Amino acid sequence: MKFYNTTLVLALSLLVITGCKEDEDPVTAKASVAKYVSIGNSLTAGYQSGGLYKSAQIYSYPMLMSTQLKNAGATLGTFEIPTWEDPGSYGADGKTSRLILTSLTGPTIVTEGKAPGTQSNLALPRPYDNLGIPGSIVFDFLDTTNFLNKSVSRANPFFGHVLRSSTMGASILKQAKALNPDLVTFWLGNNDVLGYATSGGTSVSPFSGSATPTPAGTFTGMYNQAVDSLKSNLPNAKLVFANIPDVKAVPYFTTIGPKVAAALAAASPTVPLYARYQMHGNSGVAMDSTRFTEVNAPFLVLPASSYASLIGTVSGKWYKDNASKYPTLPAGIDTTKPFGVHPQNPLPDALVLDASEQAVAQTAITSFNATIAAAAAKHGAALVDVNTFFNTVKASGITLSGTKYTTDFITGQLFSLDGVHPSGKGQGVIANEFIKAINSKFGFTIGQVDVAALPGVAVTPLTKYMPNSKALDGGRYSDWQPFLNLWN
Repeated sequence: MKFYNTTLVLALSLLVITGCKEDEDPVTAKASVAKYVSIGNSLTAGYQSGGLYKSAQIYSYPMLMSTQLKNAGATLGTFEIPTWEDPGSYGADGKTSRLILTSLTGPTIVTEGKAPGTQSNLALPRPYDNLGIPGSIVFDFLDTTNFLNKSVSRANPFFGHVLRSSTMGASILKQAKALNPDLVTFWLGNNDVLGYATSGGTSVSPFSGSATPTPAGTFTGMYNQAVDSLKSNLPNAKLVFANIPDVKAVPYFTTIGPKVAAALAAASPTVPLYARYQMHGNSGVAMDSTRFTEVNAPFLVLPASSYASLIGTVSGKWYKDNASKYPTLPAGIDTTKPFGVHPQNPLPDALVLDASEQAVAQTAITSFNATIAAAAAKHGAALVDVNTFFNTVKASGITLSGTKYTTDFITGQLFSLDGVHPSGKGQGVIANEFIKAINSKFGFTIGQVDVAALPGVAVTPLTKYMPNSKALDGGRYSDWQPFLNLWN
């Protein structure tokens, strides 16, 4: 009996060992990924520093993942992307919209403003493998109407740039289906709340008709319809969903407030000096005040850097820079009063994400992420918890190969100059989170991206700077306008 049991154990062990050998590297052994397609928005497209340009696109997390997949044995061939040659895409004025850092002293950030590059790889006779479209929301995944019609309110050049022609398929879904991928990453939903947040709570949702994120019920219905359709059209594909990061974890919202707080304290070290700001929906006189240090203090969005050095001076620069929206001053506003510290010339609502607006954004993100998690469970998809990951990085940073990276603006090296989109290094960090989720869910053994080998934030010395500036010198508010227009 003992001999029989031993024999049985040995037989079972051999069976297990044989099975393990087959599955040690399932990407190689089974060639289970012959086509990978990424679906998403600007984060997926490789958009950086307010523009789309090839030297950033080649470091998008899907591009980095495709390399790691091939290194693991996947037979992907060339991972095709809709390249926009440097210096990249254009803004409303026909010039390049990307932001450049011209000096670390200050620092100084300006719009590059060159003639745009050409859109290359247009002749590819099939859909692109990277279907990330800057500015897209969940609704856009299924929409087949007017994506090339520039007269509709949500049209932007990136839809036509990526989808090109309805003969390729009149929606993101149809183009993805045409490629018949074995692996699909799906990261949409960020823009359903980000537009509200980056506008300081002033951007109007096309679904609510008011300044809100996409309503939770609407988001749930659209997201479930999107991923249900994805699963039914690609029943054999392995799916990977990613959730939505907390706005409090990105430098677009966390950079300027602390700088202004320090300036207020330095200007009045013995008597507290308060900034005045407009709360949600207010365009006139504002009695609301902050030192940007209290619990639940408002955030100043990154474009507020254009005006931070004017706080306490007599200035109407905000209204001059936005004359198309303010042909006359709002009732009660008096620009002969000190800007940002007087109730009649307060910090404008569009530059401030106040506590109530932060709560609205957080409620939306929590609801959206619950929807995404439930959908992942329903369809057996891997879930990338970007929200938890970046909250952890914000709290304590991340150390890779002896180098510590943080969510700090510029110096943290993970975010590009618009404060929302990742740098090359940030894209590498995100790619690794996707890879970890894929390996865990599907038993793959895909290697990690070498983040140290990727670019961070470059300095381009082109223009003068303010050597004695105590706050970020953001040039003009209009420098950020092409980036902000992605969600308008």
